[in-house]
Amino acid sequence: MRELDTATEQGTDERRAAVPVAPQAAYRWFGAGVGSWFGGFGIQSVVFAHLLTNELGIGAAELGMAQSATMLPTLAFLLIGGAFVDRRDPRRVLVAAHLLSAVPVIALAAAAATGALSYGAVILQGCALGVIGAFAVPARDSQLSQVAGSDMLRAVTGMTILQFAAQAVGSLLGGEGARQIGAVQIMCVQAALLAGGALFMLRIPPSPPVERPARSTWHDIGEGIREVARTPELRAPVLLVLAVGTCFIGPFVVVFPLLVRDLYQGGARELGWVMAMFPVGTISGSLVLRALGVRRRGRASMLALLFGAATLIGIARDLPFAGMLAATAVWGVAGAVFINCTRAMFQEAAPAAHRARCLSVFQLAFTGAAPFGAAIAGVSSGAIGPLATLDAYAATMIVIVALIWTLTPTSQLR
Repeated sequence: MRELDTATEQGTDERRAAVPVAPQAAYRWFGAGVGSWFGGFGIQSVVFAHLLTNELGIGAAELGMAQSATMLPTLAFLLIGGAFVDRRDPRRVLVAAHLLSAVPVIALAAAAATGALSYGAVILQGCALGVIGAFAVPARDSQLSQVAGSDMLRAVTGMTILQFAAQAVGSLLGGEGARQIGAVQIMCVQAALLAGGALFMLRIPPSPPVERPARSTWHDIGEGIREVARTPELRAPVLLVLAVGTCFIGPFVVVFPLLVRDLYQGGARELGWVMAMFPVGTISGSLVLRALGVRRRGRASMLALLFGAATLIGIARDLPFAGMLAATAVWGVAGAVFINCTRAMFQEAAPAAHRARCLSVFQLAFTGAAPFGAAIAGVSSGAIGPLATLDAYAATMIVIVALIWTLTPTSQLR
């Protein structure tokens, strides 16, 4: 009888262990972690540029090189990160990434507090965060596929809304905080926000183990690249994000801070508002897209890029500061269409066994082009001015989209 009771208790324990966390609960905890991460990086986007442009007073070319340099570590490690995550529980990778990301933030805050702030120290902090991000990005994208449920576009738009809402709040907090309480104190808040996200990620249930053959990391990386290259639904978004990294990142991270400082005579507060307006537009666009949906995601993505190029041309017309804020928000609406459509296409088309490494190729296309775009934006702004640089980037994007639309079937993808 005792053996029967023991067996019954064991069976009950097994059934309890088999009961999964409710998918909606897992999605919410994942969203809380995403919010903490992008809130922290919203602060980072403002404080990083503020320290360089206002505290250290560097020029356009130096700012472009600094922004470019901090993107290179992600470029170097992203494919390795994707292969790494495919062999592990992405939840555990995210927990580690949240905790580790606080370390370089605290280190830079300590340098600023002790008078040791320098151009090299700011770049080193950005590079360290870039390395950590190379593992966090594929882990986060892979985890999203596991908590998304049956409607991928709805799940993606929900995370996009949360991501950019957190980024907007972080940008405003970074700008106001740097002005009101100082950069050192707001970096301490940033570190706490990033590290705190680990608690949310721990609430997500572990991913089921996946049996994979013992192969080298380089074999896994090559397999992910080949998968993307032979699948139109994966290949098209990669071409589009290459265009975004080349033509849109430079204006946002290099030209906009220069405009705030040199054209509008603004500081950390004004930069925070500019950096927040793009996420505000992205949230608005995502809410509309979440309600209405879209049929041809490839065509919608390219139209969004053309609309974004037109917005840059408008900003280059020497708008008043309020006009620049409004135009940046409109650019964010176009960004919502592009981000949600390309991410949904990619998430649905990526095979489960190779998902993280395929997603790392997608991110690599963006990350690989972004340093080039940022460096050229810095050099161009110093040579012909930031407003003319916006015109040049917008014209380049229009040409690239026209070629992709004409020479590939991207516009027909759903």
